[in-house]
Amino acid sequence: MIDNIIYENINGTSLAFIPKKDFMQKQAMICFKYGSSHNNIIIDKEDISLPAGVAHFLEHKMFEKKEYNIFETFNSQGASVNAYTNFLSTAYYFNCVDNFYENFNELLNLVSKPYFTKENVEKEKGIIGQEIKMYDDDPYWRVFFNLMCIMYDKNNPITNDIAGSYEDIQKIDENMLYTCYDNFYTKDNCIIICCGDIEEKIKIEDSILKNLDINNKKTGFVKEYIENNDGKLKFIEKNMVLNQKIFNIGFKNLQKDGTIFEKIICNKIVLDVIFGKSSLFYEKLYNKGIIDDTFGFDFNNFDKNASYIFSGISKEPKDIIKYINQEIDLFKNKNILDKDFKRIKNKHIGNFIRKFNVIDNIVSIEADYFSNGFNIKDYYNSLRNITLEDVKKSLDYFENDAYLSIIN
Repeated sequence: MIDNIIYENINGTSLAFIPKKDFMQKQAMICFKYGSSHNNIIIDKEDISLPAGVAHFLEHKMFEKKEYNIFETFNSQGASVNAYTNFLSTAYYFNCVDNFYENFNELLNLVSKPYFTKENVEKEKGIIGQEIKMYDDDPYWRVFFNLMCIMYDKNNPITNDIAGSYEDIQKIDENMLYTCYDNFYTKDNCIIICCGDIEEKIKIEDSILKNLDINNKKTGFVKEYIENNDGKLKFIEKNMVLNQKIFNIGFKNLQKDGTIFEKIICNKIVLDVIFGKSSLFYEKLYNKGIIDDTFGFDFNNFDKNASYIFSGISKEPKDIIKYINQEIDLFKNKNILDKDFKRIKNKHIGNFIRKFNVIDNIVSIEADYFSNGFNIKDYYNSLRNITLEDVKKSLDYFENDAYLSIIN
């Protein structure tokens, strides 16, 4: 399964070939390490501050072609095509059952032939403006980004909505899109992932050599943002006329050492041991009626902006902060039991393996790991070899200061 994954370099471009014999669905994706948090860049030694939403706007406009409709082309070949932008990357992909190689050629053409004009950029602003409004009306989207806005400095790109604001997108023009495309949509800044019952890997390699017509080297650099932690708000509440309180609680993680994937694995296991549905914490707060089965948590690592985020619905979200801090202090003093560590570690290994039953999961996981600087094999091998001592160290980086976002 995981051992069957083949990683290659094809003329400067990373390829992940993931065979899944007897699966009907096939998927290919090209993912670029260029996302919504990459707004402060350096090109030709010049500092450039881009408006929020450029990466997402660029994703939209890559589907615009001068002489044909890209969606109709994929549809005529029995495939559906789509794309997404997140904090760290932009990805384009298609799903099909038949005509994989024909659709693969079209995917490479899609990212190789930008067509930006003043007129089609202006037209897109109205479309993306409607998308921004849709997300503004989504309480689960809003509660998360409100949390980001109080956890981090207002100038930190992580606080911006992925699509930007309506005011941001008015500043975007065709020249800005070409600049970002030329400098970040490059062979050394992307990965191509092919997954399914695909036998002729040589045809994929040949297609990449013939059809991927993008610059070889990334010439733009993303500036690291130095966070200012002074004068931060700890609480934000927004009324959206709901009959319940939706909450996000955030704690920063300031860990600097260790590999990224080991950091992610250790902290995810720590959270599950202490706060998972089999924990005493969950049982106690659930029985008290403070949390319900919407309660969840995750560890995020976005360009060194690492945090623990707890979410759910509760009448008393402020009380949850108190209980979280008490539980963290308790485990810092009494440590994690070996039997609990082994149980949760085995659970994570099992969950990870089960994800390989779905093509969409495999491809999106590989793309996500690539944008963080590692791959599926790195993560899986580290997960298998992680020790209790590795996990215990993660508790030292759990900050007690909590940030709370509520939508009600």
